[in-house]
Amino acid sequence: MKPPQFPKMREGHKRGASTTLLLLDEALCQFEQWAEGREIVSVLYREQNDLSARQRRSILSEIAKMRKVLEELREALGLEAETEAVAHLIRSRCSVMWEYLVELEGKRLRRYGELLPGLAEYLDGRVAELTVRLGRILDASRGDTVRKVSGAKRQPPSE
Repeated sequence: MKPPQFPKMREGHKRGASTTLLLLDEALCQFEQWAEGREIVSVLYREQNDLSARQRRSILSEIAKMRKVLEELREALGLEAETEAVAHLIRSRCSVMWEYLVELEGKRLRRYGELLPGLAEYLDGRVAELTVRLGRILDASRGDTVRKVSGAKRQPPSE
């Protein structure tokens, strides 16, 4: 049975539905990766995939059913799939992470109280290195030549 069609749906309604359903579909992609066994282990971020085989099967089954509903909604509402270029996602994430990193500088941390002797200088040096390297990732995602480290200023990444 073909779902109903809503060709004259208001643009605002269509945009709202599209955004919400896109975010849901993106979350389903992440759930699917976990159900398939993804378990990231890094320096400070770790995932412990504690899903049992039964849980994994159940999650994958529900994801498949939800995707069928999403396909129906896409057709009924005249929605189009969004393609996100990974390079753009990296650039966006770099911009956000740069803002978080500079909040670790000594002058900003002082708002929480006096810092231990030497802590501000130590953090400032490490933050400077991390922001320069983040800038290199940004450059690489744009296809730019990697910026020089010596004398590099910590500036917010720009797209």
